[in-house]
Amino acid sequence: MAYYKVRIEVWCDWNPAESDLEEIAQNTSAGDAIFTKQEVVAVVDRAQDIEDDEAMSFFGGEEGDADQSQG
Repeated sequence: MAYYKVRIEVWCDWNPAESDLEEIAQNTSAGDAIFTKQEVVAVVDRAQDIEDDEAMSFFGGEEGDADQSQG
């Protein structure tokens, strides 16, 4: 299984620095912002190669043990 890191460009008429990602996504879904670009910036074949603790916890644990949680 491959894992992708994607950079997404969003245009909005409020200060996104005052919002978390969930709020930005909700506002975009509601039509209050627009996604204008997406770009794959990294691809890894093994979960333990992901160098982001938050992403690792999403995929099943601490860095280095996500593959174990997927069987």
